[in-house]
Amino acid sequence: MSICPDIVRQRLIVEGIHNLGDIDATTISAFLRGLSDRLGMTPIADTFIFSPDAVSTLHHGIGGFQPWAESGCSLYTWREQRLFTLDIYSCKGFCADECLQYVQERLRPYALEWRLV
Repeated sequence: MSICPDIVRQRLIVEGIHNLGDIDATTISAFLRGLSDRLGMTPIADTFIFSPDAVSTLHHGIGGFQPWAESGCSLYTWREQRLFTLDIYSCKGFCADECLQYVQERLRPYALEWRLV
């Protein structure tokens, strides 16, 4: 990027169909805390858990956001489709392969796509 080239910015978007049972707040929190550890990020607040279930007719599921000193990441899930989207934005470089391995270990997806930006 040509705007503020002195600031590192790395993004990774991962989508897949998970092979787990129901995903709940405990699953989301544990996943995001573990991802923080695996990527060497510094959490600056507790994981924020949210669900559109009570107000949305569009989809049902649960998600979470983990703020880091280095930026943060979000995990969104769709219950019926078993879809998940992981969005990572960091001002510190990280190993995408390490993240993808973690996703494989924890969510056991049988379909997976990703893009590094």
